[in-house]
Amino acid sequence: MAVCIGVSYNLKVFQMKKSIFLTLLVFSVAILFVSCSKNSGGKLIYSCNFDGTEIPAEFEKEGGEWFVKDGTLRSTRAMNKDLILNKALPVNAIIEVDMISHSKTVDIKFRAWGDKRADMHDGAYHFILGGWGNKISTIAPLGEHDKRRVQRKAGLTPEKWYKVKVIRNKGSIDLYLDGEKYISYEDSEPLDKNYYKYFSFANWKTDCEFDNLKIYEL
Repeated sequence: MAVCIGVSYNLKVFQMKKSIFLTLLVFSVAILFVSCSKNSGGKLIYSCNFDGTEIPAEFEKEGGEWFVKDGTLRSTRAMNKDLILNKALPVNAIIEVDMISHSKTVDIKFRAWGDKRADMHDGAYHFILGGWGNKISTIAPLGEHDKRRVQRKAGLTPEKWYKVKVIRNKGSIDLYLDGEKYISYEDSEPLDKNYYKYFSFANWKTDCEFDNLKIYEL
């Protein structure tokens, strides 16, 4: 009788340990899945942190002043002549980039899903933070002054690194600033995906830096 009790007790302990192990395993996998989804939400297809001393070969200058220094991409006066990434963007994608302005007027920006056959300034979605003397931030199709643009009051802080994320998915374009939704644009007239498909860093005459560019396909 004592042997039977011992076997029964050991079996119950084993089953309880097995149950706990399986529960922890499922919980761990769930946490890993959520964490991965939160970090990207898509498949990483390009990243650049400008650790070298030169602008990477996959970028093309329209003109202006662009250079790499101390691990970041820098510009002080580009006069809307962009630095274009020569890799086509997916139609639905996430773009992440860190940006800082050393000018009191802020005015830091980039463009995406643009047509590089002409100046990106004249044909892309524009993402501008603290533009026009730090008065407004905007998402604008085609041109910075397009009547379809959406905007909000800016008042951003010079000398502060901002983490920027743009999500374009199924007709909606959302811009996030430091993890919070900042501007949304409903794209009722999408630009032609056969031509409007490139990303570029942009600048007028702001002393600014960019870093940690990541692009995910959705």
